[in-house]
Amino acid sequence: MGRYDYGYEKRDDGGWRPSGRANLPYLRRRLPRRVLYLIASIVCMVYLLWTHQWPPLSFTIGRTGPVAQENKSSQDSAARRCRHLPGADDTVVVMKTGGTELGHKLPIHLNTTLLCYPNKIIFSDYEEDFLDEHIFDALESVNEVTKSQHPDFELWRRLRNGGGRSAFEPHELSGQISKVGTSMGKTDNPGWRLDKWKFLPIVNRTLSEWPDKKWYIFVETDTFIHWQTLLNYLAALDHTRPYYIGGPMWIGDILFAHGGTGFVISKPALESVVSMFRGHQTEWEWFVNDFWAGDGVLGKAMIDSGTRMTHGWPIFQGDGIGSMDWTRNEGGRRLWCSPTASYHHLTPSVVEDLWRFEMDWMAQIDEPQAVLHHHDMYSMYLLPRIQKPRINWDNQCQDDKGPVADLEECRSICQQSRTCLQYSLSIDSRCLISERPQLGEMAKGVESGWIEDRMEQFAKEQESCPHGEEAWIY
Repeated sequence: MGRYDYGYEKRDDGGWRPSGRANLPYLRRRLPRRVLYLIASIVCMVYLLWTHQWPPLSFTIGRTGPVAQENKSSQDSAARRCRHLPGADDTVVVMKTGGTELGHKLPIHLNTTLLCYPNKIIFSDYEEDFLDEHIFDALESVNEVTKSQHPDFELWRRLRNGGGRSAFEPHELSGQISKVGTSMGKTDNPGWRLDKWKFLPIVNRTLSEWPDKKWYIFVETDTFIHWQTLLNYLAALDHTRPYYIGGPMWIGDILFAHGGTGFVISKPALESVVSMFRGHQTEWEWFVNDFWAGDGVLGKAMIDSGTRMTHGWPIFQGDGIGSMDWTRNEGGRRLWCSPTASYHHLTPSVVEDLWRFEMDWMAQIDEPQAVLHHHDMYSMYLLPRIQKPRINWDNQCQDDKGPVADLEECRSICQQSRTCLQYSLSIDSRCLISERPQLGEMAKGVESGWIEDRMEQFAKEQESCPHGEEAWIY
């Protein structure tokens, strides 16, 4: 009998003890119907919470562990606090989305992250008002002949001729899972092909709308920014210098900041690239036509206008919180010791969970100069979420140990391997284990578990950080 059943089993002395499976006929003979209904409701509620089918709850970090907080006044208070952090009003947050995903991915930001940004602007493929928020057309300034004839703009033309997002078929809209694209991007996706045309017009319109801010922060709908940490990072930099900071990527000899990771441009750098674009828009649209990644186009434009990218990893990094490599070390920079400003490839439910986590952390420490490091996220975010096995969850184990009867048998296999930290039962009942700690993500039909004490020991065994923490990257 698996650990998720609620019932009774015979003891060695002949008596009975709870085993897990709810023996409803037994209860029915002894309890009034009203009490039975109450118990059944409680069991259902516990089951739903256990299997994480409800949206993630807010958590307060403390010595006694996570405490659910679902009250609106607490959320409003958190939003007011984060909106008035030192330096917040010196920034503009620029969110880029698209018509195929806006309806699914933007609402959670309107109810969480965007509450923290005193200055923001949202761009998509189509100008509209959505849930009382104005959405700008990112492609408004592109040459009219290009928009009317270029095959990349087929989706844009459908939006205008078909009455907006209602022109899309259901299969064209984004789903719950935010999947990682290939190294060549999603070139078979019409929304993605259109996306490359957005970057330069977006920086152009952003400067027109907000010409006097110190910092311009660019994000996408599957990006999460640790707001207080990022503001403290920007406070340590000279905003009068040309900065272009983010997670690095290369296409050929072009180094650029990956768009989904999130990146920051200072006012002097933005003014330079916009001035160049306005003077040579036709040439830049030719370049976009022959290139496949819009963030790479912007990177090339930044270089040509005199601003080279500041390599911001691991403060900015492109993995999701569920798929982190906590031991990653590149160029003498250890992810474990670094401050953390961004995550990518996140579903709306994870965006919400991370935001609530940060709001509760801010409320508890009550120190605007405090920052979150990657090791903090492991200890305070990941560990509380792996204390029990999860149903419909994949913690991304890869080492296949063959078929097993249930998750408990897979746990036993993991325990027999000294280096095994976690395990999972695949949809076809195969046992997978891993010595790499990961939280994972929702996945129907998969069950996952962790060896809790080993996951905690992993953190203790990491090499200590010099002077407590790694420094900012300038």
